[in-house]
Amino acid sequence: MFATNGLAFGSWVPRLPEVRDALGIGDAALGLTLLGGGVGGLTMSLASGRIVDRFGSRRTMVASSLALSSLIPLIALAPSPPVLFAVLVAIGALDGVTDVAQNAQAIELQRRRERSLLSRMHAAWSIGTLAGGLVASRAAAADVSLTLQLALTALVLAGVCLTAAPRLLPGGTAPQLLPASPALPGEVVEPARGPVEPPPSRAAPRRLLLLLFAMGAAAVLTEIPPTEWAALLMGQRHDVGPGAAGLAFVAFTAGMVVGRLGGDAVVDRIGSERTRRTGAVVALVGFVIIVAAPGPVLTLAGFSIAGIGASSQFPMAIRRAGELTGGSSRGVAVFASGSRAGMLVASPVMGLLSAATSRSTALLVVAGGAAAVSAIVRLPDPPPSPNA
Repeated sequence: MFATNGLAFGSWVPRLPEVRDALGIGDAALGLTLLGGGVGGLTMSLASGRIVDRFGSRRTMVASSLALSSLIPLIALAPSPPVLFAVLVAIGALDGVTDVAQNAQAIELQRRRERSLLSRMHAAWSIGTLAGGLVASRAAAADVSLTLQLALTALVLAGVCLTAAPRLLPGGTAPQLLPASPALPGEVVEPARGPVEPPPSRAAPRRLLLLLFAMGAAAVLTEIPPTEWAALLMGQRHDVGPGAAGLAFVAFTAGMVVGRLGGDAVVDRIGSERTRRTGAVVALVGFVIIVAAPGPVLTLAGFSIAGIGASSQFPMAIRRAGELTGGSSRGVAVFASGSRAGMLVASPVMGLLSAATSRSTALLVVAGGAAAVSAIVRLPDPPPSPNA
């Protein structure tokens, strides 16, 4: 399910230059149009915790993923910026619900298995994004219409969602499930019978919730601008065609995949917080290379390095959000709301800065600045377990 969510995103972002040209708008207007995804995502992520609690993470995730898939082809059909804005609002809203639901599932599975899994779950998202980006770049190079590509993508996404649904953990969120023995791959773990004893409640201080909200924004500002603007930046700096420009998106996403596949092993060795802050430093180095690179090859290398560093930001911070709020969905929802607020800011700021300076400068200011903040800020240690 993480992979399908990533594939939905990666299937159209590398073709943004074509979308912009078809609409006849510039960078600033494109940034404001992309704001729709952030508006929808922030609006729904504020209510997503209650939705997941009421309907359960499996049911919520499958329903929102199927609905999101059905809307993807409308991106290619939008005749004007206002219509595309409205489409992205709807897609962002569904993505906001999916985000909280799938992370609730992942955190519960990690608790049941009693080992780090969250980074690999987000690696699946990045693999899906990489697959979508490769298909989109190849389709652009082969002059396949965006409408046809996204229609076929929607069918694939719906099929994968329906196939995966029976294998998801049944029932609700992490606080409502009792610990269980680890399941075999593909095995459905049955919910506990009888009354369920929720874990001890820990009221999270408002200051902590504000910090989690801010770190959600910083995590997404490190990750989203390089994905949305990579192809545009590559085309502007090195005067390459749509297919080659899309490789910048692929390079960044490939770095994300590599970083996330190895992330759980790194976490088990040095801890989630140290992994997160070190990754932020690596991401910042990558952004500096992108801005300073004299040629396309070194620029692609910079995107890969930035992707490796950025790979740890979202999964490690959302893991800490769950730990710092006693495993409840509240911390995850607050963090997700912060990330959606970051999306809300990212597109218009990148667009305005790109129009005023250059796309490279805008990337360094927005994504590089967020990475620097993530490297400096240290999240507090989680409270001791009551069984410790």
